[in-house]
Amino acid sequence: MEPQDTLLTTKEFASRSGMTVAQVTKLLRENKIRGEKQSGRWMIPASALKTGDSPSPPAKTKAKQPAQTARKSATYSLSEFSAMTYLTEAGVVRWLKEGRLQGHQSPRGEWQIDAASLENPYVKNLLRP
Repeated sequence: MEPQDTLLTTKEFASRSGMTVAQVTKLLRENKIRGEKQSGRWMIPASALKTGDSPSPPAKTKAKQPAQTARKSATYSLSEFSAMTYLTEAGVVRWLKEGRLQGHQSPRGEWQIDAASLENPYVKNLLRP
């Protein structure tokens, strides 16, 4: 386990979180991920991976939208869930395997992500507007 004050570059953070570097940079600029610029490069605390760190709580409109969507459908396909968040499909699969998201594979091997995963604090900060 690494110390809480370890800083990650955008590339390292993207690799560990399943996002692209561009997505991480956008979230940093929108203050959805805590980070700071050092010598012209974004540096992100490693603790932001574990906490889904955000300087302010998600907007109320974002919190209501997943709950309304969750009532319509019990599960989402891999591509649907990826389109709803800033996670790539590979990132969603990684999070499923790590237990960060709830879901299962169909008999044909297709992932189905439970709507309850939208209430996960890690995911709430990664929802697309």
